[in-house]
Amino acid sequence: MKFSSIIMSAAAIGMSAVSITNAQQNQAACSSVYTRKELLSLTSSEWTLYKAILAAMQRDGWFAWFSYLHVQWFNQIHGNSQFFPFHRRFVQDWERVGRMYNSGFAQPYWDEMRDYRTPATSQVLTANWIGGNGAGTNLCVTNGVQGGWTMTYPNSHCFSRNFANNGNPTSWYSPEYINSLVQKNSNMATFRSDMEYSLHGVVHIHLGGDMYQGYSPNDWAFMLHHANLDRLWWQWQQLNNHLWTMDGPNSDGAATTLNTNIAYFNEPIRSVMQLGYGNMCYQYSSNVLSRRDLDSDVESVLAVSLPTDILSKYFPETAKTHHINVSAPVAAAISNLSNSDIKAPIAAAAAIFANSPIAAQVQSLITSRQRKRIPRPAEITDAWAKMHNYNAADVARVKKEARDFVDDMAKINYESPF
Repeated sequence: MKFSSIIMSAAAIGMSAVSITNAQQNQAACSSVYTRKELLSLTSSEWTLYKAILAAMQRDGWFAWFSYLHVQWFNQIHGNSQFFPFHRRFVQDWERVGRMYNSGFAQPYWDEMRDYRTPATSQVLTANWIGGNGAGTNLCVTNGVQGGWTMTYPNSHCFSRNFANNGNPTSWYSPEYINSLVQKNSNMATFRSDMEYSLHGVVHIHLGGDMYQGYSPNDWAFMLHHANLDRLWWQWQQLNNHLWTMDGPNSDGAATTLNTNIAYFNEPIRSVMQLGYGNMCYQYSSNVLSRRDLDSDVESVLAVSLPTDILSKYFPETAKTHHINVSAPVAAAISNLSNSDIKAPIAAAAAIFANSPIAAQVQSLITSRQRKRIPRPAEITDAWAKMHNYNAADVARVKKEARDFVDDMAKINYESPF
């Protein structure tokens, strides 16, 4: 299920405050804006160009430089509200270097939610893209864009990965859960911890090798991963006009504000808050939480199949406006339903819409796509939390809420098409 309609509508709401934005940030709109695409949507010519740029950046020491910076500022940029602003600026700086080699370069993102059930089988982690697990004593990666590379920081070593669970990482976080985090959080401090202690950490841990270390930018998956996290932050910013929401603790324990300087870059956080302004001259190809080919009308039908209490608890924005941008046939079908029908479990969708204009679509979705319960996601380890000096109570809260989400969805017999 995706709740794209509410996210897309929220974008318009967020951008309606442009005049306020300009006055507050005092930065000029970019004269041109380039687009960051989902990795697998790159054309063959784009991917050929990007591979050449990455090889040149490795040759000239840029992988080592960004890994060095990440290590030097590690304690200041994790476990506090520097997390999102620093990494937005960090990835943008990496992108700026790539564009020095060719102005056509734009850092892609990896839509990891599409691969959450069985990450190791992701097309991204194949020889045609960024390569798979490491092999041999040193867990060297031999295929993909970095296959056979020798990294130079912090010492000379083969580029490595060490997938968790003996090479078969358990499930990550579903599109539904990440959507819930985007919708339900009203402040940066909670949104940041919810994301950092779930999707962020698990991807790092489960890819392992260089990606597990403080020098994780050695693995280009770092940039793909953090571009995706930045995309999710941008979606949250646009929802309920969180464009300028910045709060929570700084690395020194002081309150973080828009005027707080970004670690290392010595620039105010306000300078990175709005894409399309100042130096943030990029946008994302998708404003949807997970790139899927499911019919949007059918997805809207499935959205209203959730019980009201579940919608209100986990998807408050969807609960407010169930049917934003729903097509006329679907709106008509929904209007004919009783409250008891709307609260029916998703498995009854075909029966509910048996006489509606979209009955064939609903039936096709149910019969042609394998639907399964959402599994409990993997969790960050105690060792990872200690390595980052995370707040133990916050980590425990995030773990519990992720488990509760899966359990609550199971209680209503929800089965995901993802």
